Amino acid sequence: MKAIVVDDERLMLAKFVRLAQGIEDLEVVGAFKDTQDALGFACNSCVDVAFLDVEMPGIDGIELAGRLRELRPDMLIVLVTAYESYIHEANRIGADYYVMKPYNAQVLHVMMEKLRLLAARQSRNVHIQTFGRFLVRKGGKPVPLTGKAKEILALVVTRRGKEISNEAIYSTIWENRPCDNTSMSVYYNALKRLKDALARAGLDGLLVSTPHGQTVDTSLFDCDFYDWKDGATDAGSRFEGEFLSEYSWGEYLIGELISAKAQMGRHSA
Repeated sequence: MKAIVVDDERLMLAKFVRLAQGIEDLEVVGAFKDTQDALGFACNSCVDVAFLDVEMPGIDGIELAGRLRELRPDMLIVLVTAYESYIHEANRIGADYYVMKPYNAQVLHVMMEKLRLLAARQSRNVHIQTFGRFLVRKGGKPVPLTGKAKEILALVVTRRGKEISNEAIYSTIWENRPCDNTSMSVYYNALKRLKDALARAGLDGLLVSTPHGQTVDTSLFDCDFYDWKDGATDAGSRFEGEFLSEYSWGEYLIGELISAKAQMGRHSA
């Protein structure tokens, strides 16, 4: 998880960063004494969780939590304070956890167990549609993906977690073009746009780059195509003869899907 820490006390800020280094899946990408600096950073960077001191001059931790949630509704918020009286405020704003000062490494490890569960639950709030046109939704809202960047993800998703080489992606999407270093630079530019778009949506772990190609972390999303492959009861009914209809290379799977739909129809007759 990528985290920011905001505390107007320099010693407390340094302590949190030091203790966080002992947590393998927690990366502090920003530590701030000033709340405005923290807001500016969060506007332009991927942040999964914010650890906020409550009592700070100017914008306090409660107000800062609200502003951060406006930027990223799925951002996890942890309030850090020496006063139990703020527990009510933490509940009111829907904070995800509450850490009392003084804390130690054990307290942070217990906190992370809770945050991991929350993050896993949130990550499943992503659905990828392949029947009809390709669409990625997070929290019911479409993720803005366009052009070749979107097409790259669509192709990788069809492999369901299996690696596909960068050369194979290029050859499939940029049909009949030479696969040389100059041409591949077009692909890598599109790949970067895709990664940037996913990061802005809080989905930077969805696409996984390997030394030779790309894959997806299938634990982070649901997909109608995967449901159909697994024999989900309503998956066949959602398939109406179109699969990744905006991409010509999607046709190679349509025959398999149509045949399966026909079989399901015969069995139910």
